[in-house]
Amino acid sequence: MDGEDPVIDIGDGLRLPRRVEVKGQDVQGYDVAMSAEFNRDSGRYECRSLMVSAQEGTEVTGEALRSVPVQTVLRMGIEPAVKGFTALNMGPMPEDITEGGPTTRALKWVAYLYRVALIFGESPVRTVALGLGLPKSTAARWVTRARDRGFLTVQDRRGRKKDTA
Repeated sequence: MDGEDPVIDIGDGLRLPRRVEVKGQDVQGYDVAMSAEFNRDSGRYECRSLMVSAQEGTEVTGEALRSVPVQTVLRMGIEPAVKGFTALNMGPMPEDITEGGPTTRALKWVAYLYRVALIFGESPVRTVALGLGLPKSTAARWVTRARDRGFLTVQDRRGRKKDTA
């Protein structure tokens, strides 16, 4: 993997760091260090390595390892890195973003919020609604418009039934 660009374009104009190093202190009584890498197939960061260190007077056991909330630590570590990094691409969200309806500028923010929600395993439409201060039904319509206009090329795959035929 040496020589790879440390920044990847995941589509829809969103660029992210390929790898993120995460550290957590006093997590269930342990110090945690992990390396996460963005997986294009899953559309999120995945833990690639994990190191758990016992604090003074404790021991790392199998039971202790099961108590470490890996996904929670991962999310807490990558969230500031990803949001800070993507803010460089988008800049600050204008306060009047929803004035004038689903403008090109607003739909680009819809796509951005949707993509970031997917990375963190959140409900994308709910995140768009909260982020833009819209009712969920309006946010869903704007997501469709963003997709129709080519600003959004991914869909939330969670909850979709698989074909059994």
